[in-house]
Amino acid sequence: MQKNKRDIGNNHIGAPLRRTLLGLTLAAALTACGGGGQALVDGGNNGNQGEFTISTHELASRAKAARTPGTAGVTVAAGSKLATQFGAAGPDLNRVRYTRYGLAANSGKPVDAVLVAMPGTLAASHSYLILAENLVRRMWADHQAVVEVWGVDRRSVALQDMEGLQIAERERDAALGLNFLYGGELGLPLPAKLARRAVFHESREIPFLAEWTPQVHSLDLDAVVTAAHTVARDGNVFLGGHSAGTGFVARYAATDFNLSGTGPAQPGYAKLKGLVLFEGPGGALATSAPTAAQLDAVVRAADGGLYAAVASGAEPGFVSRPGLTPRVSASTEIAGMQMAFEGTINGTQALLQADQGGVAGNNVYNRVADFTKRDFAVTAGAAIGTFMDDDNLQRTVFYSVSMGALGPARADGLRTWLDNTDPLPAAAYRDFGPQPATLVANPPAWGKEVEPTNLKRMARALFVGNTTYSDWYYPSSGLLLGNAEGSGGANLGLDTSALSLPVAQGGRGRADIVNQTQARKINIPVIAFGGTNGLTPVAGIWRGFAEAIAPCAAASCKAGIARTPAGQPTLVANRQYGGVEGGFEVHMSEGYSHVDIVTADDDATNNVIRPLAAFMKRNASAGGSK
Repeated sequence: MQKNKRDIGNNHIGAPLRRTLLGLTLAAALTACGGGGQALVDGGNNGNQGEFTISTHELASRAKAARTPGTAGVTVAAGSKLATQFGAAGPDLNRVRYTRYGLAANSGKPVDAVLVAMPGTLAASHSYLILAENLVRRMWADHQAVVEVWGVDRRSVALQDMEGLQIAERERDAALGLNFLYGGELGLPLPAKLARRAVFHESREIPFLAEWTPQVHSLDLDAVVTAAHTVARDGNVFLGGHSAGTGFVARYAATDFNLSGTGPAQPGYAKLKGLVLFEGPGGALATSAPTAAQLDAVVRAADGGLYAAVASGAEPGFVSRPGLTPRVSASTEIAGMQMAFEGTINGTQALLQADQGGVAGNNVYNRVADFTKRDFAVTAGAAIGTFMDDDNLQRTVFYSVSMGALGPARADGLRTWLDNTDPLPAAAYRDFGPQPATLVANPPAWGKEVEPTNLKRMARALFVGNTTYSDWYYPSSGLLLGNAEGSGGANLGLDTSALSLPVAQGGRGRADIVNQTQARKINIPVIAFGGTNGLTPVAGIWRGFAEAIAPCAAASCKAGIARTPAGQPTLVANRQYGGVEGGFEVHMSEGYSHVDIVTADDDATNNVIRPLAAFMKRNASAGGSK
């Protein structure tokens, strides 16, 4: 075990948490990981009277990325931040985590289907916690089907130093977590319960992120899909993604996992019963063939050029900008703990804003770089709401959630947050007008806004267990390979044959870089979900993916029905698709922002959970248990 992880059987986890691990003993839990997986932690103390189960697991990946700790011959420098965080031997980062969400009442029953879910930009597996709870409950209530959702953590999540945060969670002391993250900058003494303070990495210190290419992530994802096959009856495994996660999904489905260049293909889509796209376009074919010079540039980038650019500081290794740095992403854990431990979103002053050590102005907002200050005193709920709620901006962004509105000041001077169950001002329900007729770049919002996400419920997702809501080090650098930015202008799209295929077949023979040769053969059903106030507000956004893939060949589809019928204007916003019979469904939720699609309550406004449940039930085989 690495130093900053809790083992499921250690003394840091109370008996109530251990009991909720899908109703399994420790030995059974380790076996259930599949593929040699290791159970890390149970986060079952979820505030829902044990209705749901949460457990995090880890698997070895086939991808042994160059220059990455854990790959043969790669060492961690003594005295480095990695050595401080993980010990002298350093971490093995050629691994992938996933968190299993299930319905407690169904523990021990055969699992009818598993939805493996890849998060989006700066998001980790708990970004799916609420959707998972909604879906597993809905599948049982409507279809008497036992379903699990497996939220994936990219390998970058292992770099997040959560040792002290887990101690704070165990002690139910959010202030202890704040000291772990920021105590040094606030001049606070180190508490006896903490061995050290958090390690935060800078981009140039971890340049190996440049080696984490789309293919590395596809191989990581394949380890989780393979493990899901050991659990789901009759191979009923579905793959979904939110936002940028839809790109991971499309690339996985298009990848031939036979990298030898000889023998039959092993396409990703063949391991799946369907694809689910939450508020993201998936992918498309390139509009023009890459030139020889562009392919040369991709090869140079893959063979060390991109790594050198990150190591030198010419390229960022991960997404980080003022207001969205790893330190800021980590802070949501503190706000989540404070709300959960106080039992309300409007308890005492937000710890991030409260002065520490008896010194006026000595707080995280004032003393720690990159934080956005508040012009007024706030509760923990108002701290989160004034950062993440979509009403803070004229247009939704990738982290926007619709979860209420800023409330009045209390007698103690703190501004509160009104949750979506409270009476809200009319301004919270903006009306963006009718749907546009034409698809344009960055299409505008339309429809009347709703407030479907409950902040009190969401608070648990910000901190529970050995995973979290945010991917602090979202590894953007390696994802540049094969895209116009960072690879000499090449944009390979979903079909990388010009690079991947053997030379004798017209390629460069570099299947080791990327091997997405199966896009045009993807013949499984697809369902897509958009929010009219999100980043995919109109159905036309999915045209590229619908036109890139093969007709649906599943039993639920009808031969001769196109993914998207011909004869429609290319840039029509309200594009029509083949629906159930054509194997391409699009469902819009009016007034939803980008993140609401996966965090909203399962109420009358939610046009995600019921259609998704029906999609999975319809496309899951009814064969015997595996």
